[in-house]
Amino acid sequence: MVRRNPDLSFGGMWTFPGGVLEDADGPAPDDLDEDQAHWGAPALLSTAANGAVRETLEETALSCNLSSLAWFSHWMPPKSGAPKRFATWFFIAPEHAGEIELDLSENDDYRWTTPADALAANAAGGFPLAPPTWITLDDLGEFDSVPSLVDHVITQGARLHHTKSFATKDGRIVCWEGDAAYDSGDADAPGPRNRARVDKRMQIVERLRG
Repeated sequence: MVRRNPDLSFGGMWTFPGGVLEDADGPAPDDLDEDQAHWGAPALLSTAANGAVRETLEETALSCNLSSLAWFSHWMPPKSGAPKRFATWFFIAPEHAGEIELDLSENDDYRWTTPADALAANAAGGFPLAPPTWITLDDLGEFDSVPSLVDHVITQGARLHHTKSFATKDGRIVCWEGDAAYDSGDADAPGPRNRARVDKRMQIVERLRG
């Protein structure tokens, strides 16, 4: 994981290498289409994978094998509540080569870590994570090896997190597909939970499932 420079988007937060798509990556989306299927279209997915490989190389000098990338998830933030919306793909890169040489213009530190250690550091303070990164780490923690993770992604497909945000009596939550509030708009409605409670800094306090 890399720590973003304070004066950039998500400054001071720990993230995975990544960034904005460029023309050389392939055809890019014209706008933030709300249709989930749009983000998995082959041409757009190819563009995102190309961008992931390029950005990782630029930021860390690690070379990822494009053909081995596995699409893990896609995130779309709420329409309101953020100055900018970033539609984001997360990929698993099981094959990579090289030694880290950090691009200090974008990131000021890096760390090899397990998902459990990263989440523990976040809970202890001093390791801030945006909600998509937190949930991705929590999801990665379900697997005990890279091969089992890649096999799951290939057989089950990518996870979609097109989020909505609600204020509740217990604080603000973000939720995504499968949550009772996602379609009803009622955060207190009975039914399945697929959400996280966040604080004023949009740091996840607790994940709620079931």
